[in-house]
Amino acid sequence: MHYDLSICLPAHRTHLWERLYNTAAEAVGDEYTWEMILVGPNEPPESLSQQDNFKFFKDFGTPSRCAQIATSLAEGALMMWASDDGYFLKDSIKECIDMHQDLPYKDIVIVKYAEGRGISGNCPEDSYWTAWTHPDLRLPGVPKDFKIHLLAMYKLEYFRELGGFDCRFEHLNMNTHDLSFRAQRNGSKVHFCPSLVLTCDWNPNEGDHIPVQQAYEQNDAPLFRQMYMRDQSERIKIDYFNWIKSDPVWKRRFGDKK
Repeated sequence: MHYDLSICLPAHRTHLWERLYNTAAEAVGDEYTWEMILVGPNEPPESLSQQDNFKFFKDFGTPSRCAQIATSLAEGALMMWASDDGYFLKDSIKECIDMHQDLPYKDIVIVKYAEGRGISGNCPEDSYWTAWTHPDLRLPGVPKDFKIHLLAMYKLEYFRELGGFDCRFEHLNMNTHDLSFRAQRNGSKVHFCPSLVLTCDWNPNEGDHIPVQQAYEQNDAPLFRQMYMRDQSERIKIDYFNWIKSDPVWKRRFGDKK
C-alpha cells in the first residue's frame, strides 16, 4: 500500500473541495500518509489536480456507485468515506488512525460527524450509533445491540472482502447500515473514535440535497425495510463489483444525460 489512509467519496460540489482537502491535511497531520479520491461529474480545480495525493474519476452515477468506484482506486492500508459539503477537524483523523493501529483486522472505527443547516449540527450522543435508537431500523432482521456507522474507517482489504457498499441503494445512508451489520455478523467489533471528525451541511428539501432525500424516500428506505423485515444472518459478503450493475447516470440528479 502506498498510503496509510485513503479518503474516498462521491463528490460534485467543486467549490467546496479545496476546503475539504485542506482540512483533511490538518486532520491527518504529518505522522501518516494519505490520499483523497473523489468520484463525480465535475472536474476538480487545477490546484487539487496538481496534488500528488489527489485522484479524480469522472462518473455520473449514484453517490453509492461513485463511492464504491473511489474505493476501487484506493491505495491505502485504511479507508474511510466522507461528504464533500463538510470539513474535517484538526487532528481528528490522526486520532482514528492511532486507534486503528491496535485493532484486529475486522474491527471498525465509527467516524463521528455532525450535520445541520449551515454546518450548525452538534456531535450526537453515543446512543445515536445504536441501531434501535432509530425507529426505521427497528426491524426483525436488525439485532437491537448492533451499531450503525454513517461514516467509518476500515482496513481497505477487509472493506473489499465484505463487498463494500450495496449499490442497489442510491445514497450513502441505508447501505452504510447494511455494511455495518454485515461486518458485525462477521465478527467485527465497532469502536467509537475519540472526538468529532467531520461537520456537514444538511438541508434535505433544498437545492442539491433534494435528489438525496428523494432517493431515501422512494428507493433506499423501502429497499432496506424489504430486506430487513426478514432474517439476514447469512448475508455477510456481497459482490464488490456490484456497482457495475448500477445505472451509469443517476437520473434523479442528471435526468437522461448520456
